[in-house]
Amino acid sequence: MAYRSILVHVDQSRHAPARYRMAAALAAAHGARLLGLAMSGIPRTVFPEGFDAPPGSLCASYFAPLAAQARHALDGFEALMRDSGTACDTRLIDDGADDGLARMARFADLVVVSQDDPDEALTDGALCLPEYLILNSRRPVLVVPRSDPAPDPAPHVLLAWDGGKEAGFAACAAVPLLKRARAVTVVRLAEDGADGLLAEHENTELRGYLGLHRIAPRFMTVPPCHDPGSDLLDIARAHGCGLLVMGCYGHTRWRELCLGGASRTVLADAAITLLLAH
Repeated sequence: MAYRSILVHVDQSRHAPARYRMAAALAAAHGARLLGLAMSGIPRTVFPEGFDAPPGSLCASYFAPLAAQARHALDGFEALMRDSGTACDTRLIDDGADDGLARMARFADLVVVSQDDPDEALTDGALCLPEYLILNSRRPVLVVPRSDPAPDPAPHVLLAWDGGKEAGFAACAAVPLLKRARAVTVVRLAEDGADGLLAEHENTELRGYLGLHRIAPRFMTVPPCHDPGSDLLDIARAHGCGLLVMGCYGHTRWRELCLGGASRTVLADAAITLLLAH
């Protein structure tokens, strides 16, 4: 099991270089194809076959600068990859960052984006981008924190486990990263003695599954103190973890699918890299 295709969001964010370096390091470690994808922010509904407006027209005066900014972002991505000696492919599509990445994620094993930065406004239409991709791409999403850390080739990984299908999907999606980790800790948030036999059975099964991939995790049960998202971040910080893996639950609100509270807390407050899956 390995990542063979990694998709990274390309834009003009100040966090983009850290995101590119993380994606490049992952591609090199896993021998994966790296695709840098830039979106112009031009609605696909306006130009279903791509932006095409007569030069000098009112339409061109509005949309052409958006396309130029996206091309400039791709130039920056290619330059950084060239300087680092990383092979990559690039693509520019006319769409918002959310829908564009979600559509192209169907052809990738992993999507790499940055944590939302409330102090930054960009032109490609990306709002709550990690959350949107987690719910709509059906692919694991690696979220690089806005602290812009350097890539860690072998982080201590904290795997959040509650026995649910979301946690199972996240654990499976993270196997290529877990195999390279210097340590893997599986944490369950529960009161002492709660679901003891069930938890013990699940730990045995999970240990066996990960063992087939030559991953030897340690298990811990921690009583909840605050909300689950804050508890997980506190545990990760206390144990020096550089990556948090967790499954995300979706809830229906006014006919709109949105993430649960723990996932939103982690996405908003994390200072470490996240691997999230729904």
